[in-house]
Amino acid sequence: MRKCRILLISIVSLSLFILLMSSCKKSHETPVKPKLSFSEATKTVKESDGTIDITMTLDKPSPEAVSITYELSGTAVDKVTAGTNAAYDYEITSSYLETKIKKGETIGTISVKLYSDFNLEDNEDIQIAIKNTDSQNIEITRDDNIKITVTQEDGLIVLLEWPAPTVDSLADMDILLRAGQNTATWDGILSGSAKGSFTGPEPIFIPKVLDFPAYGLSYTYYDGTFHKLDFTATFVDFANGAVEPEAQQQVFNATYTAANKNKWTDANTTVVVQTFEKVSGAFTAPSAIAVPSSGSRIGSQGHLSSTIIKQSESAATSNLILPFLKRR
Repeated sequence: MRKCRILLISIVSLSLFILLMSSCKKSHETPVKPKLSFSEATKTVKESDGTIDITMTLDKPSPEAVSITYELSGTAVDKVTAGTNAAYDYEITSSYLETKIKKGETIGTISVKLYSDFNLEDNEDIQIAIKNTDSQNIEITRDDNIKITVTQEDGLIVLLEWPAPTVDSLADMDILLRAGQNTATWDGILSGSAKGSFTGPEPIFIPKVLDFPAYGLSYTYYDGTFHKLDFTATFVDFANGAVEPEAQQQVFNATYTAANKNKWTDANTTVVVQTFEKVSGAFTAPSAIAVPSSGSRIGSQGHLSSTIIKQSESAATSNLILPFLKRR
């Protein structure tokens, strides 16, 4: 009986010892850190998508408020990097190069505002990489970067073409785009193509996000020796990364004479010769080309108080500016 009592006491003591050791071991274990990563590795957007949100996530709630720094790279240029008066493709509208995750939460957000422009270009990319955190209690994983591919937005291409130079004749033409509330008056010049070359064509891309009701085009015979200059303006829709079939493109023909030459130094001295409108989100109703009788010179429609106009921030097109201030 005594032996049984001793054995029972020994078993109880051993159990208590094991329980105590187990408890001590657990109390000294290092807590598993929340793991930080981007919610996705890649993302594809259009220039016209406006503001997009990029999220960093923790796999469990943060034990404290965390500040996370990140780096930007890629072929697209952000507003801060571009500096004053330089073109840029996007802007960070949340805290620049930093985001935060509050205590008990799992998500940090970077807001990226994309800007439209008048360039028809190849895809660009924005790359964001997590740099560091101010907490030792967060683990940065290998999923620490995201590549955002920015594709060309939808719009309208207008292509101005004229004969190539020959031994006897040559010409240099320019195209300029105005916008306004109707086709009788214009608010100003949005963009254009004015390369100092006797070899065409001169193209312009007009993004679909523009919200003016009316548009006017100037086709200027800048210089040359043609006394009879035949030219064409072709309207081509661009959507989802592709141009419309040739059979659906709209082609307009006209002829200038030497009297139509306008060796302009101020874009305001050019006159609108073709108009079109935007109705229900689509560019439509291009007119025939109206050849000025006295030249592609200054006129009541072409004389503007402002050479450069900008769209509103709400249209995500505030970076749309005339890409030239004089002929190049």
